[in-house]
Amino acid sequence: MIQRVTLRDIAKEVGVHYSTVSMALRDNPRISQEVKDKIKAVANRLGYAPDAALSALNAYRKAKLQAHYQSTIAWVDNWSGEYRLRDQPTFEEYFQGATERARELGYNVEEFSLKRDKLTPEQLSRILRNRGIRGLLLAPQPAAGTWLPLAYEWFSVITFGYSLYPRIFDLVTNHQIHSANLAFAKLRELGYKRIGLYVHKGHDDKVDNAYSIGHWLYHKKNPQEQRIEPCFDPSINPPEETIERWFRKTSPDVILFLGGFDVARWIRKMGVRIPEDVGLANLSLAVDDTTLSGVYENGIMIGRTAVDNLVEMLQRGEQGPPATPIRILVEGVWRDGKTTRPQEGATVNGEVPRKAARRTRR
Repeated sequence: MIQRVTLRDIAKEVGVHYSTVSMALRDNPRISQEVKDKIKAVANRLGYAPDAALSALNAYRKAKLQAHYQSTIAWVDNWSGEYRLRDQPTFEEYFQGATERARELGYNVEEFSLKRDKLTPEQLSRILRNRGIRGLLLAPQPAAGTWLPLAYEWFSVITFGYSLYPRIFDLVTNHQIHSANLAFAKLRELGYKRIGLYVHKGHDDKVDNAYSIGHWLYHKKNPQEQRIEPCFDPSINPPEETIERWFRKTSPDVILFLGGFDVARWIRKMGVRIPEDVGLANLSLAVDDTTLSGVYENGIMIGRTAVDNLVEMLQRGEQGPPATPIRILVEGVWRDGKTTRPQEGATVNGEVPRKAARRTRR
């Protein structure tokens, strides 16, 4: 049998302890780059390869051990104004998921707000460095195309979504185009013929225009369906008048919208019943929302996944922008709520419901 090259073999060749070899091969920042390069060169020459079975055993043992405190991870919030970032249910779920996963791994997530604490990016960078905080979770930015000039060369970074620009870091987010595709497909399955899309323009821009692309794809694949012009509202204040004008003009039989505005209340103020006269579906449901139909983006999972990947970066000593940024997209799931129902002639799961709804627009 061919004898496997071990860490001790490499350590003997280089003249260091085998624990130093282990740390060097994992790019631990405590080992100098010169020593890392020397150890890696010897490992390559000797033909070293990690033992997959041993790695699996170590991972199992670590999972069974109670996590001890490692360090603090910074949640960086760049929002200002009355509407706070964590007032948005999906973003609050990001924070909850990140916090609970960090705790399981022995880390603590601490929130830092530049606007609330009146900090400049330079001041925050200095505070984080002085406290020995090396991991950053950059929360979604208040607007698409926002840049936050922190001293990134000192930190391992994961961002949420596409709003930070330029997009030079690894990011985690919902697969919004798939979520839009899922919503359109489910509404079509329920028998809706005139699907109206209402999304704030700024929100569509923040997700790299995934919702407008989803609308275009749906009608490209289903040219026989009645196409009504979507409403990408650019207004800042609650746009009740805008949605009423659009609704009266286009007469959708279901409205697909993005959370953040109380569309249901506005529709009912017009004397329109939900779901009897018009269906309503949200592209970003809260985890505990059992009323609205729509897509749950799995915000808790997004937060947990962000921490998993950030901790791996910290353990590998990766700091600053990566050479090739990685996108991790988490799938959403459809939820049947109380604001949609099968229409007359609909085929749901291959069957025609016995009492499909007849639209009774007032």
